[in-house]
Parts: sequence; C-alpha cells; structure tokens
Amino acid sequence: MEIVQRVYYFEGCLLLRNYNIDDGVRINMGVLVISGGYGLDGSTGIVAQAIVARTKSKGVDCDVFRNDIITLPLVGSPGCWNSESVSEYRSMVESSEGFILITPEYHGTMSSTMKLQLDWLGKDQVGGKPFALVSMLGGVSNTSSLNHMRHVVRWLGGWCTPEQIAIPGGRSHLSDDDLVDEGLSERLDGVLDSLIHAIEKLGN
Repeated sequence: MEIVQRVYYFEGCLLLRNYNIDDGVRINMGVLVISGGYGLDGSTGIVAQAIVARTKSKGVDCDVFRNDIITLPLVGSPGCWNSESVSEYRSMVESSEGFILITPEYHGTMSSTMKLQLDWLGKDQVGGKPFALVSMLGGVSNTSSLNHMRHVVRWLGGWCTPEQIAIPGGRSHLSDDDLVDEGLSERLDGVLDSLIHAIEKLGN
C-alpha cells in the first residue's frame, strides 16, 4: 500500500490530500451524513433520511452516522481516549470522501450533539475533504449555525461548498419523509449537486 499526497487547486482553494493507493482500486465516492439531531426522529432526522435518498438517486453511496447506536463519549471523560465508539466513528469518516452536516439550531448555534461529533475529528480524518452544510430552524431562516459549522470545518482542514441551506419553520415545510416546499427542495438538490461536483473534482 503506497501513501500519496495530491495537491489540488479548486474554486480558489489550495488543498492537500493524503491517499492510500492500492493498484486497481478506484477511490470510493461515498458521502457520510453527520446529524446534530439524536437518531433519525424529528425534523432533522426526516431531512437527513431525505438527503440519503436524494444522494443515492444521484448515483452516490450515502449513509447516516447513527449517533443513537454508536454513542460517543464526552471529550476528556474517563476512558474516552480508548473508546471503541470513537475508533469506529473515525473509521467511518476516514473511509468517506465527502460529508453533509445537518443540525438543528439551539440558542443561535449548532447542537451540542453536532459539536461533540466534530470535536472527535481532525485533519487526519477530514483534511482536504468537501462538506455541505444544512441547518434546521424552528423559526425564521438565518445563517448562524451554518456560519459556525463552516468555521469549525475550516479549522479541521475541510472545505465547505459555497452552496448551503437553512430550512426554517420546523416541520411546516416537511412531509413524513421529505421536503415539500418546492424552493427549498430545489435548493437542497443544488447543495447536494455542489458536494458531488467537489468530490468528483478532488477524486480525479
């Protein structure tokens, strides 16, 4: 197995990526959804599952990290540095080529669940990889959580797509399994298309 570093200049950003190269193996184009909601219940879970379905319909493998099944410990808590859950989570992240962060907004920022999941990551797992950002709001639309996630991703060495989406109004724009608002639906597709485009550019 040979480790190769590739340099990309993409959308005005200089990116460095480390790859484990195995002759004859195509770089996987898989997307991992990291949700700031707990499990797949609630409005955040509905949109997370819709994202998975839409991404797969575009020909890209996609899955959700199930934080209700793999429980991450608090950073600094007893035994956390040897946690099997953290190792499993990081392994899933390392094997993914792109990410979608989706969080409910609490008190003007991302949820503590989302922050914990990001706190357990570093450049070794996500450096140079693209991210798409989605926030869920109970009230009117704003970009507070999106801006905060973008800031954290930058410190992790990741790259956020220019397109992003804030979905306001709680469940008012949702059915039981998808977005029903036409404008928001089109915008979400645009965010996903932008992420897939970034993965394709960075993987070739």
